[in-house]
Amino acid sequence: MATNPDHGELVPLAQGPVASVFAAVRPESGDAVAFKVFPERLAKRTRTDLDRELSKLAPLRTQAPILVADGVEELPDGRSALRMELCSQSLPELIGVFGPLSAADAVALGQSVATALAAAHRAGIRHGGVTPGNVLFRPSGEPVLSDFGRALRDAFPRDPMYNVDYLPPETVRDGTSDERSDLYGLGGILHLALTGVAPHPPNPGEQPGEHVLRVLGTPVAPLNRPDLPRGLAELVGALLAKDPAARPADAGAVAAHLGAMFSPPSIVEKPEGFDDFASAPPPQPPPRDLGQPLAVSGPRKPERTTTGRTGLVLAVVGTVAVLVVAAILLIQNDPAEMAIPPASVNPAPPVPVPTSSAAPVVQIELMEPADTGHSVDLAWRSSDDRMDYAVIVAGEEIPQKTVLAQRNHTLSVPVDPLRKYCFSVQATNGLTLVESSPKPIRGATCRG
Repeated sequence: MATNPDHGELVPLAQGPVASVFAAVRPESGDAVAFKVFPERLAKRTRTDLDRELSKLAPLRTQAPILVADGVEELPDGRSALRMELCSQSLPELIGVFGPLSAADAVALGQSVATALAAAHRAGIRHGGVTPGNVLFRPSGEPVLSDFGRALRDAFPRDPMYNVDYLPPETVRDGTSDERSDLYGLGGILHLALTGVAPHPPNPGEQPGEHVLRVLGTPVAPLNRPDLPRGLAELVGALLAKDPAARPADAGAVAAHLGAMFSPPSIVEKPEGFDDFASAPPPQPPPRDLGQPLAVSGPRKPERTTTGRTGLVLAVVGTVAVLVVAAILLIQNDPAEMAIPPASVNPAPPVPVPTSSAAPVVQIELMEPADTGHSVDLAWRSSDDRMDYAVIVAGEEIPQKTVLAQRNHTLSVPVDPLRKYCFSVQATNGLTLVESSPKPIRGATCRG
């Protein structure tokens, strides 16, 4: 168990792709706090950029549902940590326990996230990684958007395969991130909230490379729920558009549009780049004020006791765990109105992607690999220049892996100089998925 000289024991809560999250207790107040601990000390430039971002975000605490770190601390082992308030759970945890949200709850959640993005964008801050895991709930039930800023993402790059279901194609390809990329993430949050699954859930038997290329090139299946308010399915589809120019341009307009979905009919400005609505809305519950929790249970901070330090920290974590169930969600409804969609309402099935067995029109050819010992240089050619590529690396006695090649036609892959390998290239143009014949090195036997 890690320790902090000012907060004692740090109780592990979660492990992300880069950082670990711990819970602790402030000795002077008894307030529960969270520490997001990074693998090393922040470089001077990173710390400067991070401090600048936090100073821009700090005034937004009272303006929008944004979780802003209180500061940066250095742990005794030399690692840096962000200190922030302790939340009770994340959106994926909530969905995992209770299933998809009611349409009203999902709309209000989306409005909160869009409001947070709008405030940050006005302050000149892009999020850079809007995913359901960054939507957290306070013990009161209020949702907040966490993990803003680019400084730490640039300092600690994520595996491009991590959270690929929720990242926009331009971010997966080359790391591009802007306001419309953030809005793609909002679309993914709404999709999960309404269906319980990612926009592109893996198909049975689908290889990682096939999945990534489907995410990059295949449109998201339309939402299929009879209780959706007018225009919601179309808005989610627009937010998840592959082309950034086809997405809404302004988070504030999206927030306003979502806020009007359960309001009496009025003239509402449509988000830029989105101009399609269903003809007749289904009956809806009366609107309620945004920000009202469904249920609040448990203390906001632990009572002071004579238990030991470790016991107090664990008690705080236990209290938060109880609130995971008791403080279900913010949002618009009374507790009696909390309606999980019935089991008979299922998300639309994934859009099928043609495979190479269907005589693809596009042809792709992998050249003979150039083995340099510790790396292999690969090159390929295709009859379509609008392809996204992924290289499949199958090594002797090691797990198969997928390496994104974006839209390049060459890639150098690190290898073990003592192992045999097979390589192939998969590609999609959004209409079809094709794969090259495999190529071996060092006498490997390739399947396919």
